[in-house]
Amino acid sequence: MIKEILVEILNNYPIFKKHLFKSNNFANYLRNDVPNLLTNNLYLPEVYNIKASPGNGGWAWIPWIAVFNRTVTDSMTSGIFIVYLFKADFSGVYLSLSQGTASKKKIYGLAGAREYLKKQAKLYRSLVSSNANFDIYKEIDLALEKIPRDPSGGRTAKRLGQSYEDCNILATYYSKDSMPSNEKIVADLMYFIDMYETIIEQHPIDNSDEDSHEEDIWFEDLRKYRLHKRIERNKSLSNKAKEIHGYKCQACNFDFENQYGEIGKNFIEAHHKIPIASLEKTNITLDPLEDFIVLCSNCHRMIHRIKPIPSLEEFQNQIKLKFNSCQQ
Repeated sequence: MIKEILVEILNNYPIFKKHLFKSNNFANYLRNDVPNLLTNNLYLPEVYNIKASPGNGGWAWIPWIAVFNRTVTDSMTSGIFIVYLFKADFSGVYLSLSQGTASKKKIYGLAGAREYLKKQAKLYRSLVSSNANFDIYKEIDLALEKIPRDPSGGRTAKRLGQSYEDCNILATYYSKDSMPSNEKIVADLMYFIDMYETIIEQHPIDNSDEDSHEEDIWFEDLRKYRLHKRIERNKSLSNKAKEIHGYKCQACNFDFENQYGEIGKNFIEAHHKIPIASLEKTNITLDPLEDFIVLCSNCHRMIHRIKPIPSLEEFQNQIKLKFNSCQQ
C-alpha cells in the first residue's frame, strides 16, 4: 500500500501540478485519501496521526506525508516527527526522521534556528542505534536547484526546502527507478518509529511556544515523567482542555482574571490526570475532557511534588486539611 502511494505521487504529482490547484482531485487525494488509506492499512497505535500536504493555497514543490506522535506534536512546525519528503524533481522520496523549524525561527531567527536544529539533530542521532540493514543518511538532497527562480513562489519554496534539509535527523532514500517492495518500505517505517520512540523516551521534547517551568524530578521512572510532561505541553490538547474545563483552578478555585485583570484572562495550566504508573508509551487515550484538569501555577507545581501524583479529589482534600489546620 505505501509503495503504491509513493509511486503514484512520484509519477502523477508533476502532471497534476500543471493544473489549477483549487478543488484539484489529485490534491484532495493526497490531502485526504492518502492519510486515511495509510491509517487503515498500517494499524499504528492510536497515539499516531498521519497527515499529508500537496501545498497550502498552491502546489508545493516538495509535498509530504507525515507521521506524528501526538504526545510530541501534530504539526510540521514543531517537535519531531517522521515524514516522507518528495524531491523537487520527483526522482525519489526520502523517509526522514525530522524536526519542526517554524517555532524555532520565532526564537532564534532564520540563521540561528538552522544552527540550533543541526545541533539538535546531532544530539538526537546520538540517542539511537545505527545498525539498520539499509542506508541511513545524516543529510538529504531535495534537488532544490530544480525549483525555478521566479516570482510565483520559487524563492519561498527553496527556503522551505532548505529548512527540510536542515531539520533532517536521519533518513533513507527510495529512488523512483528502484523502489523496494511494500514489505521493505513498511519495515523501514517501523524501524524509524522505533528510533522516534527511543528519542521520545530518552530526551524531553518541549514543543510549546508558551513559557513553561522546569520542575524537580520526583519519579523513579524518568521516561514516564517525560512522557507525562510532553502530554501536558502538547499545545492543541492543552488548549482544548482549557476551553472545556474553563480558566478557574479546579483544585483551589483561583481565577487569574479576577486577581490580575485583563492580563490574567484565559490563563490557566492543563494537567494530565492519568496516574504516571499507568502510562504506556504507545497506548494513551488523549481526551481533553476525560484525561485533563486545569490548575493554577501553584497547584500545578505542588501536585507534581507529591509521589505518586494524586487525583484531583485527593489533592483537594490535602488542601482542605492544610487550610483547616491553619484555622485552628
